[in-house]
Amino acid sequence: MRIGIRVVLAAIIAIVTTTVTTITPAAADLWPFDGIPPDKSTHSYCYTTSVQADLKSYIPGAMNYLANATTIPGVPFHSPCETTNSSSDGTPATDVAWFDVWVEGSFGQAVCKVWTASDPDVCDQRHARINGNVIRASGDPHHQFIKTVCHELGHTAGIDHYSPLAAPPEPPGAFGQPQDCMASGDVTAIGNPGGSWIHTYNPHHIGDANPHWA
Repeated sequence: MRIGIRVVLAAIIAIVTTTVTTITPAAADLWPFDGIPPDKSTHSYCYTTSVQADLKSYIPGAMNYLANATTIPGVPFHSPCETTNSSSDGTPATDVAWFDVWVEGSFGQAVCKVWTASDPDVCDQRHARINGNVIRASGDPHHQFIKTVCHELGHTAGIDHYSPLAAPPEPPGAFGQPQDCMASGDVTAIGNPGGSWIHTYNPHHIGDANPHWA
């Protein structure tokens, strides 16, 4: 009889443990997403010579939206790109240098390449790399370009991404938040590729970034 009770109890504990493991919410998102904050000035941008005309057409709208949606004090355009920090010529680097280049296994990435002269832990310039050739060959290039540009720009402002295609799906920064462009993956797989989510940040993600520039 005691053996039977032990077996039943073990089965119950296993079920409870499995259930708890399954419903445990994903960890909260991070800001800055990779531990490297941007500087606190305007969020300037420029195009490298790699950027083709189709990609270039999506960038100004995304930059202006970022300025309007957050407390960032402006998004001036630089031409050519300023590639060094202020230690060399007194002028900080352009914050976002856009590239149209191959990115291994991804539609894009945003990597810090120049650090501020005053603080080696603060990013002065990120390379926003858009995998244009892969996007052009995707099922919905127009909407994928919009989402990817918004997504990588969000990273340059420190915003974290999430994966709605993971198992289980990750929440959009926090539970109950609407989908936004920081979702990772193909827009056709995520669904509703023509929705406003592909070019906007949800309130949680805006709230992550705003205190940095407040």
